[in-house]
Amino acid sequence: MSSAGAVVHRRRTGLAALAIVVAGGLLAGCAQEPAEPAPTTPAPAPTTPAPEPAPTEAAWERFTDDRLPHSFEVPPGWTVTDLGGDPTYGSFQFGVVNPDGDQLLTFSSRVQGLGGACGDLPVLTIEEVDSHSVDLPGYVADAAPMSPLVPPRVVYRVSAVEGGAIAGLSLSDDTPTDACMYYNLLHPEQGLAMFATQLQVDSYEPSESEWFFPSVDEAKAYAETAEYSQLVRILSSLQFSTP
Repeated sequence: MSSAGAVVHRRRTGLAALAIVVAGGLLAGCAQEPAEPAPTTPAPAPTTPAPEPAPTEAAWERFTDDRLPHSFEVPPGWTVTDLGGDPTYGSFQFGVVNPDGDQLLTFSSRVQGLGGACGDLPVLTIEEVDSHSVDLPGYVADAAPMSPLVPPRVVYRVSAVEGGAIAGLSLSDDTPTDACMYYNLLHPEQGLAMFATQLQVDSYEPSESEWFFPSVDEAKAYAETAEYSQLVRILSSLQFSTP
């Protein structure tokens, strides 16, 4: 190849390089700005379903009897049974029965027939596990009680006995002392009344009682149950005057 051809070749190479540079410059100068992204529609916020309305508690019913000024409330499904009495003296007794058919409370007006002796029976050491002050419409305390009275309250008492514990839940306006037995009583001016799990709590064959528990701890634990709360509410609803 002649020297002239070599020159020509170098020029072509230079022009080609220049063309690439110019072309690169032109491309760079003509580059378009990036397009703005299309607006996006925000996703709808998740909706929270409306809460289910809380079920309304069925109304309690107030038990009344034409022969008595007393009344009290019972939960839905509970019943009150007439256990008889003495109309002449105005003494009547009623059982409060749960939906399973268990009589858990007894109400008595003008309680009679109290008495008894301890003999060799073990002494019950009484522990008040729970107590709730109550207002009993129509209640007026006996002016001359045989023992000192306190304001009415719902009280749960537990005593340790052989093999376990015996308990009693009642409306009470006194504080019984430790003995082989005590009574769950109210002392209104109309005469003794009782609204409780049982009238008499004693150490005579306590394991035969429906309110016997295998241990003191289990007797105390009963005060944490829903059934116990219902019994407290029933007892607290007593009125000595017709509403």
